[in-house]
Amino acid sequence: MVDCMGLFENMLQGNETIFADTIALDFDYQPKIVLHREAQQRRIVESIKPLFQRRNGKNLIISGQPGVGKTVCLKHVLDELKQETDDIHCVYINCWKKDSAFKMLLQMCEDVEYAWVHNKSYDELIGKVIETINKKSAVIVLDEADKLTDLKLVYTLLDDLFRKTIIMITNNKEFLVNLDTRVKSRLMPEFLEFNPYNKSQVKDILNERIKYAFIPGVIEDKVVEAVAEKSFEAGDVRFGLKLLRSAGEEAENLASKKLKLEHLKLALEKLETLRTKEVSEEAEEVLGVIKENERTSILNLFEKYKEKGGEKSYRTFHRRLKELEEANLISIKEINKGFEDGRTNEVESVRKLDEF
Repeated sequence: MVDCMGLFENMLQGNETIFADTIALDFDYQPKIVLHREAQQRRIVESIKPLFQRRNGKNLIISGQPGVGKTVCLKHVLDELKQETDDIHCVYINCWKKDSAFKMLLQMCEDVEYAWVHNKSYDELIGKVIETINKKSAVIVLDEADKLTDLKLVYTLLDDLFRKTIIMITNNKEFLVNLDTRVKSRLMPEFLEFNPYNKSQVKDILNERIKYAFIPGVIEDKVVEAVAEKSFEAGDVRFGLKLLRSAGEEAENLASKKLKLEHLKLALEKLETLRTKEVSEEAEEVLGVIKENERTSILNLFEKYKEKGGEKSYRTFHRRLKELEEANLISIKEINKGFEDGRTNEVESVRKLDEF
């Protein structure tokens, strides 16, 4: 008689899971340790330090591509600051979500614990917030600061707060160039750039999250290596987190007690399909031109696009490039071609996610 019981040994039962806590894979999850950003945290702390002597702090503009730890690092510093003292208000505003001066102001009211906001005008509220903060000091973080469309609140904070450190986070290095002159002259910021993680650092960060997100021992080592490789190629640790969650879900769908490469491949195929669907038809048309003309300048690509019958302006063409870059379908790299030719931006398509 053939013993078939072994066929079911590696299957999950109805009440089993390979996940310990999926929240640890969320983009907004705040890890207990922020790996490989110690130097950046020290710079941020230095900008805040004068507030402890009841002096004005230093303002910072923090730049770096998405997924390199800017927001995680800032939130970690704010959490430590709250534990250290009650004399410094901590304010965090995402300017993409709070896209008007009034919404930003309401967030400030919440963070400084001013609750009497009902039926009050903007001017009344800003007066109360300034009065509340000026009794102490404040660190004000404006994340996605390049999305700001209304600088009225920022201008007031720079003028009327006695002791503050204002930190602006942006993915766009050109942000300061386009900033309102009145704000720029008052801000007088220092600059801190977050460079991309190397492959070893990406793996460390993913392993740290895995400790909290999965049951110990359920992920094969080669899966972690592959996810780290994909995340490094994307230049975004958040992609690796998304991939781990998706691969884990594929494993559970197949009732597997182990997360294997086969589950990772299924997750990659789904993400590849979703990624392509996220861009417009116009962007897909531009992507086709890029694939036919790899590693060439943006201007040359635009000429090739026009030759193939493209009807959009250069400005619209450039917006489609940004759309493709944000979807991680292309990469745009600055190339130094020497003294005579100077610097130029070259474009190439990113290989398919499910290519190992």
